[in-house]
Amino acid sequence: MRKATFLLVLLIMVAACGRRGTPAVQTPTPAASIASSAATSALSLAVTSPQDEVVVKDAAIRVVGRSSPDAVVSVNGNIVRTMDIEGNFSALVSLVEGPNLLEVIATDYRGGQASQVLTVIYTPQG
Repeated sequence: MRKATFLLVLLIMVAACGRRGTPAVQTPTPAASIASSAATSALSLAVTSPQDEVVVKDAAIRVVGRSSPDAVVSVNGNIVRTMDIEGNFSALVSLVEGPNLLEVIATDYRGGQASQVLTVIYTPQG
């Protein structure tokens, strides 16, 4: 019992001595700085082509846009393979006659997600 009491008193004294030089405001560690700067950089997604509700006469259309460089982009569930280091992407999508929904989704490694849905109307040449 004496040893336990002695160790408890010693532990309290060491803890109290360790607090003396501690500043009231802690400076962030490099890891905390990296985490806070990563949290402020938002995932971006912008589809530049095609325009929403465009009418086309070709059975395929190229979806073009830009996302965050570290994102994975998919169009209608298919991962885009053509993406450069700046986040520019393009994908060729086959269309069926009538209205076609194009769902473009960007996902980053933190689990963030951005999406855009467009309608393209395919009317074959007659």
